[in-house]
Amino acid sequence: MISNQSLQRGLAILDLLDRAPSPLGIRELARLMELSPTIVQRLINTLVVGGYVEQVAETRRYKLGYRAMQLGGAMITEDRLISLAAKELQQLADSHLLNGYLGALRNNRVVYLHSVQSSGPVVVRIAVGSQVNAHSTALGKILLAELPATSVKSIVGKPPYEPFTPRTITQWSALASELEVTRARGFAISREENIAGIMSFGALVRNAEGDAVAALSVAGIAIEEAKWPATVQLVLDAAYRCSTSLGYRGAAIKVSGLKGLAA
Repeated sequence: MISNQSLQRGLAILDLLDRAPSPLGIRELARLMELSPTIVQRLINTLVVGGYVEQVAETRRYKLGYRAMQLGGAMITEDRLISLAAKELQQLADSHLLNGYLGALRNNRVVYLHSVQSSGPVVVRIAVGSQVNAHSTALGKILLAELPATSVKSIVGKPPYEPFTPRTITQWSALASELEVTRARGFAISREENIAGIMSFGALVRNAEGDAVAALSVAGIAIEEAKWPATVQLVLDAAYRCSTSLGYRGAAIKVSGLKGLAA
């Protein structure tokens, strides 16, 4: 109960500092929160140590710190990312009848941040916020391929991994090999490994620093092999446009024929 109260008070301080036109002093905060200056000072000290609040040396008043700014910046980036991806995925759904998804790794799971269903004959419905294992989806594979082996093992756990279809990769050696191929070619393929009869292709979305912040994927009924390159290029191009809108300046990935598509 005490920790919850302290958390609520700490959040209230951050909210007051965020809305204030200029830095606030301890007594001002105490008056606004109807608390004693001693309690407010103790809360402020904790927030300062964490980097969420910092003191202006000249006035000894307080303002939001770099950690609070980072959190706000991350939220703005994610909101922008979802907006960009939504436009791209809707275009893929409307023009190419592909189900499209935006996902990211959160707490060792792939979390769907956005989802667009096509108007075609096959609809793969995945609700925003849904979580799936990373080893069986194109989204998961492309995100895992960015990480060192120790991190991947921590995320997927000990083998055998859960099988969703007869094609699901369940052993570390096979997964490690698949991720190596995925990393080299710059996109991921899931051949009926998560849902029987459904294929998916995934590509990374990068920020201005080149870090992978999320991934896009498209899915549809098992696509004939001759159409793989064109479908892969569609998701690669969509992910690249999202990346460049976030400031990424790296080269685009181009698929040439079926080369690099067969694992």
